[in-house]
Amino acid sequence: MCRHIGYIGKKKSISEILLNHKHSLIELSYKPKEMKNAILNADGFGIGWINNKRFQMYKNTMPIWNDLNLKPLASSIFSSLVIGNVRSATIAENIGHYNTHPFIYKNYCFSHNGYIEGFNFIKKKKITKHFNDKFLSQVKGNTDSELIFLLLMQFIEVTKKIEESIKKVIEIIEKSYSSAMLNFLLAVVEDNGNEALYATKFSKNINPPSLYYNKYKNNEFFISSEKLNNRNWVIIENKSLITIKNKSLNIFKL
Repeated sequence: MCRHIGYIGKKKSISEILLNHKHSLIELSYKPKEMKNAILNADGFGIGWINNKRFQMYKNTMPIWNDLNLKPLASSIFSSLVIGNVRSATIAENIGHYNTHPFIYKNYCFSHNGYIEGFNFIKKKKITKHFNDKFLSQVKGNTDSELIFLLLMQFIEVTKKIEESIKKVIEIIEKSYSSAMLNFLLAVVEDNGNEALYATKFSKNINPPSLYYNKYKNNEFFISSEKLNNRNWVIIENKSLITIKNKSLNIFKL
């Protein structure tokens, strides 16, 4: 399990986007209010942000509250599209840089809050059989999350259709596994510089992780595993796909 935050809107410091909240990304790590499958998110954290049409990333495998570089770094970086994740590893052995979210491939940045229940070497084959050689060779870690992301990238590269590809990946996992939680965040920057943020809330035979959205002034949007402050957050229902692009938020049923 994890907790994550996505932001799209006016360019702000990463501190303002992720840290300067009553219930910030740091507090989501050591005092999550709505996480039911773990107590802490102490198995690393990561931040992805857009800069000059390219995603940059900062990851650390230590708990976010122990990183003394984070606050000065976050206060000096400004971006209009950001994903932050604090991680609780589903399998204790699956820690390390390559297993820490978010994941980046070209102009896409991805975070996963959830898991495929009982995921192991045997069950991995139910996903990897859908891979071509190009994307199978991209695998660096050993989590279900990275495989989900790379399969999504493979479909997007072929179809050029993001929403259709998200639905296809969820359909494959739903058919292949008895239980799964699939809350995704996907940040995208197009070749022309247009930015978009996608999210899902989806589970099969397990209660889905919590997820909310909030629209601030000046068309600034947050999607978060938990409410970050006392504003009027809107809960997202299970089996939903959220798209935020062209300063507009839409929700579709999955």
